[in-house]
Amino acid sequence: MNQLLMTLFAAGGSLIVGALILNCVPLNDKPGSARRLWIYLSKHVAETRHGHPCRELELRIYRLPPARLFERVAHVVDLLNWELLESDPAGKRLHAVARTPLLHLRSDVEIELKLGDRGTELHVRSSTRHGRAGDLGANTRHIMELHATLERML
Repeated sequence: MNQLLMTLFAAGGSLIVGALILNCVPLNDKPGSARRLWIYLSKHVAETRHGHPCRELELRIYRLPPARLFERVAHVVDLLNWELLESDPAGKRLHAVARTPLLHLRSDVEIELKLGDRGTELHVRSSTRHGRAGDLGANTRHIMELHATLERML
């Protein structure tokens, strides 16, 4: 019985470590490994905002008009093979579904563009559909992929 429990515990730990590696999350960056591990194990939502403690989730601001940035973001959603559920060009909002590579778990990715004082703000929220447990960094990865692909296009 103890052998079985140890095997199950080791397998579960391996899956968690594997998921964190696959999600390419910056585990050693600020605010520190312990804090980030707690976030990835306990949160099922990642979203951008001003002053976010995790730099990859800091709100991005672009010097493009909202309509032009919206077109580029919609193209990025297509390039990432996310399923587009809703597109509102007038409101500058998109709703897509991203899937994790290994288990194909689904996350809702909501994107909204807002005109701010310094340019067009790209607000992104990604949340898993499979419960309230930690996402192991999957939602952070979705946002990082969106940002990286968009940056390559600009």
